[in-house]
Amino acid sequence: MTHHEIAIEKFGTAQCMTYRDRAVMPPGAGEVAIDVKYSGVNFADVQMRLGFYPDAPKKPFVPGYEVSGVVADVGAGVTSVKRGDSVVAGTYFGGYASRVTIPATQVFPLPKNATLESGAAMPVNYFTAQLALHDMARIRAGDKVLIECATGGVGTLAIQMARHTGAEVVGLTTSPHKKAFIEGLGAKAYTLDEFYADPALAGFDLIVNSSGGAHIQRQRKRLGLTGRMVCLGMSSGVKDGRRNFARIAVAALRTPRISVLKLFDANTGIYALNALHVLRDPVWMERMTRSLVAIDKLDLRPHVGKVFAAKDAGDAHAFLETKQATGKVLLAW
Repeated sequence: MTHHEIAIEKFGTAQCMTYRDRAVMPPGAGEVAIDVKYSGVNFADVQMRLGFYPDAPKKPFVPGYEVSGVVADVGAGVTSVKRGDSVVAGTYFGGYASRVTIPATQVFPLPKNATLESGAAMPVNYFTAQLALHDMARIRAGDKVLIECATGGVGTLAIQMARHTGAEVVGLTTSPHKKAFIEGLGAKAYTLDEFYADPALAGFDLIVNSSGGAHIQRQRKRLGLTGRMVCLGMSSGVKDGRRNFARIAVAALRTPRISVLKLFDANTGIYALNALHVLRDPVWMERMTRSLVAIDKLDLRPHVGKVFAAKDAGDAHAFLETKQATGKVLLAW
């Protein structure tokens, strides 16, 4: 018996990934085998396909950090789920596959208000938003919040979570036609150019930055006293899905080297978040899994922007990296 998976065997454009078969192996002790229905596609997958993701395994490897599906089998000692259960799981690589076998600690029941489709849009996006807004920035009612990645999977949940806390939220986009989407989530919407052109858009208590590079410094100046910035990545280093070492180098060089002395003067703080590193820690993984009850309690609704057939993973990457997407992009098996 075999299952299908999508591998990165060489770095390159969106169409360079390989669709291949692998033998199905039974789960070991403490493991769960899942028949995958949907795999989440994240910008980190694009970066690792381009060869710009330092945490990626050596080639060849299967990307993918999250799946939803049905439990096919469980190994010895597993009591948290059983065969036939609908589940969501964090995979930490290997998620682009029609079957995954992972530790039971990374698997949790599908939230009550979720479908298997929306469930696949939850783990990475929810955990990242939760860590940024609540564990790092400690957002409060009345805070003024700027979400740079407002139309992406993390951004759409972050807007909902911030508004539920009682914050005033501003969302940014590079595409004018996406402003209505942001406004539909209950945030004020501006293009990046509009934001930089209006110095009155300042005094933020929290800025969630995803582009990195020079944008960190430009946005940092818009923080109010005791304001915090949480940096999630460096999307400004990728353009049109092509490997551009010069662009990556420029983005890295423009990333500010923050002086603590200057932070004293500004009375602000800068955080950098790699949610996947946090979730390597079993204590934090358990903590984040327990916090998933908030998805039902807060009625959080992940927005699935588009679903591609798994064999069209290259098209899914192209759709994401050329900024056509709103919300989450998924692969269907």
